[in-house]
This record gives sequence, C-alpha cells and structure tokens, in this order.
Amino acid sequence: MTHRISIHLRRVDGALVRLLGLAERRGYPPVELSAEPAGQKVHHVCMTVAADHGIDPLIHQLNKLYDVQHIEVIS
Repeated sequence: MTHRISIHLRRVDGALVRLLGLAERRGYPPVELSAEPAGQKVHHVCMTVAADHGIDPLIHQLNKLYDVQHIEVIS
C-alpha cells in the first residue's frame, strides 16, 4: 500500500535529507518525491511512501522535525 503526503518544508540546508532519512528509518521507504518552491523560504514536497501499516506513526514523527511547517495526507 502507498500513501501520498503533502509537506511544507523550510528551505534550509539538510531539511530534505532529514525528511527522507526519517521516513526511511521508520520503515516508510519513499517511492516518489517531488519538491518545488512554495514561497521565498518554503518548499512544497509531495512524497509517496510504501507501507504495510498505517501512516499515522510517520506523520507524528514528521511533525516533530523542526523544519516541517505543515503536513497533509492526500491518500
């Protein structure tokens, strides 16, 4: 099963790497990723992850990252 997540992420060094690393370490390997500017200091990241279990634990962990401003589960 795959889950698609929309994330607003601060545009700072290492933020995207931390986001991807956390998803991978928590057992949600990214399948697809796109990132585009969504303002002067923000990226809009769409990430599709594969998981055999619910997405809530990943969302909870992503919200703890300092550079994450907003998360929305699309599907």
